[in-house]
Amino acid sequence: MVDNQVVTFAVAIYVGMSLTKFFNAVIRDLVLPMLSPLASAEGDVGKLVIVLGGIKLNIGDLLVQGLNLAVVFAVVSFALPYLKEYVPVAGRR
Repeated sequence: MVDNQVVTFAVAIYVGMSLTKFFNAVIRDLVLPMLSPLASAEGDVGKLVIVLGGIKLNIGDLLVQGLNLAVVFAVVSFALPYLKEYVPVAGRR
């Protein structure tokens, strides 16, 4: 039983890492190009800077990671009800 839990944990870590790469690619390749005209002449949202007085705020990376978090949260929110209804083949959870 313990070996089965270790394998399940390892698979969950691998799937989580793969999903992280997938969501990063979705944000980088699909969402950010649509937002690039708003950023600057460079067109890179990740390098967006706001200057307030003498303070330079690098908010581009914050926006990118916020979008990534929002996409992951939306996918998990939509998928969670289906995962709660899932019953494994052996009948145990």
